[in-house]
Amino acid sequence: MDYPVRASRAALAAVLLLGLAPLATASGTSPFTASADQIMSRFTAQDGPGVSVVVSKDGKVIYRASRGMASIELHVPSVNDDVYRIGSITKTVTAATILLLSQQGKLSLDDHLSKFLPEFPHASDITLAELLSHTAGVSDNWNADPTLRLDTKTLVGLIAKQPLDFKPGSKWLYSNSGYVLLGAVIEKVTGHRWDEVERELVLAPFGMDHSGYYPDDVVVNQLVQGYSVNEQGTVARPPFVSISGPMTAGALSSTADDIRRLAIGLNTSNVFPPSLLKEMTTPTRLPEGSIVPYGYGVMLYTVRGEQAFEHNGGIEGFSSQYVYVPGEKVTVAVLANSDSGKPNTHAIALQLAALAIGKPYQHFVDVTLTKRDEDALLGTYEIQGDSKHVITSEGGQLYIQRSPGPKRPLTPASGDLLYYAGDGTDYFHVVRSPDGHVTALEFYPDGVAPSRLEKQVTPR
Repeated sequence: MDYPVRASRAALAAVLLLGLAPLATASGTSPFTASADQIMSRFTAQDGPGVSVVVSKDGKVIYRASRGMASIELHVPSVNDDVYRIGSITKTVTAATILLLSQQGKLSLDDHLSKFLPEFPHASDITLAELLSHTAGVSDNWNADPTLRLDTKTLVGLIAKQPLDFKPGSKWLYSNSGYVLLGAVIEKVTGHRWDEVERELVLAPFGMDHSGYYPDDVVVNQLVQGYSVNEQGTVARPPFVSISGPMTAGALSSTADDIRRLAIGLNTSNVFPPSLLKEMTTPTRLPEGSIVPYGYGVMLYTVRGEQAFEHNGGIEGFSSQYVYVPGEKVTVAVLANSDSGKPNTHAIALQLAALAIGKPYQHFVDVTLTKRDEDALLGTYEIQGDSKHVITSEGGQLYIQRSPGPKRPLTPASGDLLYYAGDGTDYFHVVRSPDGHVTALEFYPDGVAPSRLEKQVTPR
């Protein structure tokens, strides 16, 4: 992610140390707003899918903006109170609901699933805590007509037909199905629909008045049109998928301001008990001792070295991201009506969060490599053990892949740097021998030291 920062870093830091005081430029725009506007312009197109963002510090909104189109066909621009489907950010709400029910004594995280769904296969081996942390092994490999409206009983039956991916508690694998089962538990212990319970326990107390579950046939005020891309890379409408299927794993809709309220509410003691927040944000430890940076409905991350809590969401036609930096009390919420990665909600959120804490990501100046310089980068780079990065070139575009993950496009930048195209947070520095040959890459996660050395083991 690259964006031009026209104010000097020293000047920007001074503004942030003053609590983002509105020191105006000659045009009447604060340095923070000017830099945030540049980020937004960098990652959005005026005539493309839209995005709505909000940034707050110490509970006060310091930036709010919308770009692009709520409806490309009707030429309707995005506005700040637009409603978007938020996909897996729903999991944060679901996890908070389960934790609040545990506080009320209606369930315990140590309860086995068999207490609520006794006929579910292996239910006596699965705990609610394992469902929350994605360590239950519940498989997502079930099939159903995505256009059909599915109720809770049908969804549970479909999930039950698949064998577990692994012994509960032994591994970690992201599971939408596990969160659907948590929805069934919510309904079992309360006797009410999952969305009604989530509204009562989380949405309403947190002030999320523009959020909720909206069935396929409901007309929703300000709900924007979702977009995808076709095989030619052109903006297109996604295929219809019933919103009933994602249920408590991804079926809620919301606004950027409401997602801000969610993040702040979870971290406010008089709204959400600190003991429950600690449970949500404790990383998962696997039996062999490894740590997974995921708690209960919350991902654990860093922004320029600062601890952060976050979650993203992706569902047909939409993507979403929130980031909360507790040390600085900075919240960023970004919602987009595209599932194509453009706009890149994750990149926008990290860039704005870094700016708000006074540690902006570095500015990359793109360069064009000669064919010779491009070829010199191609090959395999050893990360650790059997893990490797492989750089290839297709049609003049560099790609990097760490199997079994996807290929990601790389953009060359001045200073012998490479960064993920459309991102600009993590980057690589190319290491060369005295005679100029490429010997390794230095990887800077989140754009900060220390770097990780990846030696080139098989040049092309």
